[in-house]
Amino acid sequence: MRLYFSTDHVRNSTITNSSGQVLYKVNTPFRPFFMTGTTTIRKIVPNHPPIFAHPSLPDSGSQPNTDDEPDHHDDPDGVPPGEENEIYLRDQFAELAQIEFRRLTSSTLRWFGLNSLGSGVVKTSEYIPYMGINRNWRHFTGPDDRKYKWHLGVTICELYLEGGPRTPIARYHRYKSGLLGRPRCGYLEIAFPRPTEPANKPSDDTVDLANYTDYELEASLHRELSPKLLDTILVTFIYVEKLRREREQAAKRNILQWNY
Repeated sequence: MRLYFSTDHVRNSTITNSSGQVLYKVNTPFRPFFMTGTTTIRKIVPNHPPIFAHPSLPDSGSQPNTDDEPDHHDDPDGVPPGEENEIYLRDQFAELAQIEFRRLTSSTLRWFGLNSLGSGVVKTSEYIPYMGINRNWRHFTGPDDRKYKWHLGVTICELYLEGGPRTPIARYHRYKSGLLGRPRCGYLEIAFPRPTEPANKPSDDTVDLANYTDYELEASLHRELSPKLLDTILVTFIYVEKLRREREQAAKRNILQWNY
């Protein structure tokens, strides 16, 4: 699965899937460097029942509608034909999470209770603490009770499953402007490893139809990414990518100072 970011600024971007469907919107209002910055992540939610706009009743002294003017009162819902669908198909977004970045104290992560992820405020130092001498690892527990860890590399962030294979299960591919090739949006690629088949998988000749298990179907179900885990991966990525970019910018400034 790939999540495409509309801009290189992942904290101010619209996120879509491979089909172009908008899934998330991320917004971070501008703040001076000495002020706290807050990032809000909104997620698309199923459309609510359509809202009908009933016109106000005419006054007793008003003239009746002429033949040249459409009479919407013939419609039982009081809306012109086609207007109901326009209202019904409008995208609805709800607040998923909010990250308040701080410099001197721990940043905070606020969940708004969407998608059964709970609600409340937690410190990032507790929810996704750092590990390693260089603090380039961030660990967290997913909604599936498995432990994950983000690696804050020099140029990209990668997500690993603790105790799993050394291949990353999520990796960010950076935006390309197209100066030295084809332009490309930045995207977060998520690919869980395929579970290994049991060693005692029955052969076609010895299948017990009464207790048969479709191993290919099981594998596809295990690879399916739950919405709660997808939300968690995205929110934690936005947090760690901000930290990684601050380190990258600091390293570039140090190189310039060393050259001068």
